[in-house]
Amino acid sequence: MRVVVGTVLLSVCAGCWDYVEFEGMALVRAIGIDIDDKGKFLLTYEIIRTRKQGKESGKSKEVVQGIGKTVPEAFDNVQAIVPEELFLGYVTTIIISEGAAKQQLKKIMDYLFFTPNIRESVFLVLTKEKPESILRMPVGKSGLLVGESLVDFFKVTTHVGISYPVRVRDFNKWLMIEGIEPIAPLLQMYGEGQIKLSDMAVFNGYKQVGVLDANESKGLGRITNKKMQEMMAVSITVPDTADSAFAVFSLQDNRSKIKIKTGRAIPEVFISTKATATMTQLDGNIGAITPEILRACEKELEGKVADELEAVITKAQKETKSDFLGIGLKFYQQHRREWKVKYKSEWDEVFPEVAIHVNVNIKAIHSGTKIIPLKEQ
Repeated sequence: MRVVVGTVLLSVCAGCWDYVEFEGMALVRAIGIDIDDKGKFLLTYEIIRTRKQGKESGKSKEVVQGIGKTVPEAFDNVQAIVPEELFLGYVTTIIISEGAAKQQLKKIMDYLFFTPNIRESVFLVLTKEKPESILRMPVGKSGLLVGESLVDFFKVTTHVGISYPVRVRDFNKWLMIEGIEPIAPLLQMYGEGQIKLSDMAVFNGYKQVGVLDANESKGLGRITNKKMQEMMAVSITVPDTADSAFAVFSLQDNRSKIKIKTGRAIPEVFISTKATATMTQLDGNIGAITPEILRACEKELEGKVADELEAVITKAQKETKSDFLGIGLKFYQQHRREWKVKYKSEWDEVFPEVAIHVNVNIKAIHSGTKIIPLKEQ
């Protein structure tokens, strides 16, 4: 009897009941989420065709849309017009319009959180444009789809500091944990069919409250210890000779620490930032690069980096009144009892009044290469 029952069970359980051949799938590479004029969700999918069509070779794509009162309904309406089964495990990027974010961000994030087919590691971006317009851009000479091109953008924008990639899991984490608010990069169209990632959208909960420009984004990157490699130019007056000089440095090895001091009615915050600056260019008839010249450059660099930090702090405290810097999270980590008893419930009111002090230390070094123009050597 055991043998008979076992044989029956094995025959029923053999194989994957929901298995679909690869050729029978429609691989979704990027998803655009928008709201139409009637307040319905408009989903736009960039799909990679897995079947060869005629004599075409290489990568081809198709852009399809679905409309619904809810995100799942819009998804079903997309599936209704695609003969293959939509496969969302290949999605790299989700593009949300600012209009959709302002009206229905909570419903959108709930859907992304509870849908197992969409990985939490996919990138999340906002746009002032229509996601449909972005996803309908033609495939470039490189053969990359929009979803693939964005992945390449995410790899390089962090280095220059003008924007930072944010994954769905990061955004959801910021929504749930104490003392930090979400941010997301902005995707823009320019020229003839060109896209770029620049600036960051700032939220307070599910509400978008502002946008960081490139300079403020760099300040945020330094405070949150992003791996940046910023090029920065300074003008100095050469010690002793009073001649002027112009130098360009590559700033890297960014390190910041945040220290919370309590004991007063309103806590104080001390942010210390360090970085290494490598000289890449020097213009001016100054002769040898002396330690005094490097110190003069360091002072100018420290002032510029301090300006970046103070710009984003002002944006956070005075304009958006949103703690996307994560000061509250640091408070919780360093003074857990005081945070829970006194500050947690009223942090939105306290944060704009917190005194935040900035200290910057830049170590300038000579690269060892010939940085004086050839005509001056």
